Amino acid sequence: MRTLPRLSSAMAMLLLSLAAVPQGHGQTAGRADEAAFLRAVGENFGFPSSELEVLRRWGLSAGEIPVVLFIAKRAGVSPDVVVTQRGGGESWMAVAGRYSLHAGDFHVQLDGPYGALAGAYNRFNERPASDWRQIPLSDVEVTGLVNARFLARYLDVSPGRAAQELGQGDVVGAFLRLRGRDAP
Repeated sequence: MRTLPRLSSAMAMLLLSLAAVPQGHGQTAGRADEAAFLRAVGENFGFPSSELEVLRRWGLSAGEIPVVLFIAKRAGVSPDVVVTQRGGGESWMAVAGRYSLHAGDFHVQLDGPYGALAGAYNRFNERPASDWRQIPLSDVEVTGLVNARFLARYLDVSPGRAAQELGQGDVVGAFLRLRGRDAP
């Protein structure tokens, strides 16, 4: 007789809470919220929303799309080249490095707590800016830095406030909270 693994009480509570969420409405609202976020990304980077949908269909998360556009714009290449390299298993820093981009290109001045970006900022603060080329950044840190910069500029908030909101959940939720409407 085969036994199933025991679920932790936290996992069981999570599964129960997910089962209690009505299907349909939340999914529709989530798609509309993500579409609003992607429209803002398109406006910010001067990229047509129809082409953003293509990026989304390639399996990129909403938070990765600004990273693709940021690197492509800085590198002077098309976003599909960046997606292809990333899809080949390369880290964001490896993709960026192909175009002589480094940690300093992702740095954004934060005026508040660093939150999830604390590790990156500890490394930035340990070195003079001239040595930032040598700083390693994880994929999560690159995504956080690019999205903090995007949200701050697009929504006219401080980068520190944007980073703080990003630390509370996903990028679409942070966009909605900073825009003035709580995520569902």
